[in-house]
Amino acid sequence: MDIRKTAIALAASAGFFLAVPAAQASSHREALAVLNEPCADNTDTYAWVSPGDHKKLYLIANFNPLHEPGQGNQGLRACNGYRYEFHIGKGRYLNDQFVYRITFNNTEPTDGAPSATDPPLGGNELLWQITGGAETYTVTRLDRHGHATVIGSNLPVAPNNHGPQTDRLVNGLGPFKGYESGDNTSRKQNLYDDAFVAANFIHTLSNGGRAFSGQRDDPYYLDEKGIFDLVNLCRDGLFGIAGARDGDCEDVFTGFNVFTVALEIPTEEIFPGGIPHNGELRPQTTDSLLRVWFNISRREQQIVDPDNVVTGYRYTGRWRQVGRNALPLFNAGLVGTARQTKYLRSSPMKDVSNFGGDILFPVLVRDAELLGIYAALGIDPNAAGLKGPRVDIINAINLGRPIPIVDGSTGDVITLDAAIDSKFPNGRRLDSGSAPNKEHVDVSDVIISLVVAGNPAAGAGDGVNFNDKDYLTEFPFVPLPHDGLNGGHGGTNDIHATTPR
Repeated sequence: MDIRKTAIALAASAGFFLAVPAAQASSHREALAVLNEPCADNTDTYAWVSPGDHKKLYLIANFNPLHEPGQGNQGLRACNGYRYEFHIGKGRYLNDQFVYRITFNNTEPTDGAPSATDPPLGGNELLWQITGGAETYTVTRLDRHGHATVIGSNLPVAPNNHGPQTDRLVNGLGPFKGYESGDNTSRKQNLYDDAFVAANFIHTLSNGGRAFSGQRDDPYYLDEKGIFDLVNLCRDGLFGIAGARDGDCEDVFTGFNVFTVALEIPTEEIFPGGIPHNGELRPQTTDSLLRVWFNISRREQQIVDPDNVVTGYRYTGRWRQVGRNALPLFNAGLVGTARQTKYLRSSPMKDVSNFGGDILFPVLVRDAELLGIYAALGIDPNAAGLKGPRVDIINAINLGRPIPIVDGSTGDVITLDAAIDSKFPNGRRLDSGSAPNKEHVDVSDVIISLVVAGNPAAGAGDGVNFNDKDYLTEFPFVPLPHDGLNGGHGGTNDIHATTPR
């Protein structure tokens, strides 16, 4: 097969109707407004229904990105003073029908004043995990009228994966042998595993669902180093063209952790009368559609408070949105830099008015032309209709369903059909890819192909095809975090390339 001719043909088909929506890529530090506020920096959002019966809706969001596992005395802490919310609309409309809110409470360490008689493990300490401080969270469901019901309270956050000695002395996962024993197993062998997490930190909610919060591996993979060198894509992602960068296509997120919030919600709570035409695909209907997005809020005033030893601040005033995420390509790859903060502070309800032009005339196409990618492939982006107006991208976001392209109906949300199995493009699943450490669809490749070539199957991409850890096949699905002692980052992650399943 002549890959170059295939790419040209695919790109020339930009005007055809797309039944595949824009993929939900990652948005690590995509805007100036989040650079100094990691607690408000959400990266990925996932939403899908359980296969077969569709009885469960899985909602996952990650934030506080690029956390080095061994970084800092305090590790990766839950964020006091913020609201983390999954918003769910239904059908043709984006307005909230349900909101699931998660809030955290970190209690102060119980350190006493220094003295010669301090007891170990809980007296005057340097390290957070043995100070007596605690992290818990509350899950609240709000209906379309704003009525709130607490469905989980005082739920412990999963502890950080610090390393072998913490596993034994703090988490009680095995016997500890000191340095004097001559046996260094307690300083080398990790015991923190998913069985420990599942037994202690996956919590049942009063509505029959489940919840998890805590540190996990960053499940996204991307050659971000190349992307942010003015889209300096590597050769493996660009059909092998000679002018592309050679060498490894490196996943910048390898070895880094994030903070994860995950919910399992019974779909009967969202569809009390049952999912319409469950088990049957009806492409011209919208009654079984869910419209999901995630946002982060905090109070508008942050005041330095030396008496608050957990955050160092106190918060007053009204709650204000400081971050959001669903289809992060909206902000990371489509919205111009001058409007990226406006995106974070606004609702999807106004996305057509605020950012419609960014979708219709994507900057990435102009950049690809500037870089000579189209010239190298023999493509005329003007003749192919790639410069816009790109209604095909808007149709893709709406799953090809009869959804009006107006404020309140079209916006940056994950649209999924609860009546059928969530296999991309319906929602975004983290489990069951073609390899244990591969997402259902390589979303970064789909994004690049859709926007730059006008076809999500064009085959363009970043050349990184695997995560650095295997995804779980059950809740909470996000891989186990890298441990602080032995963690590291940088690599190709190609650990299952020859053994696809």
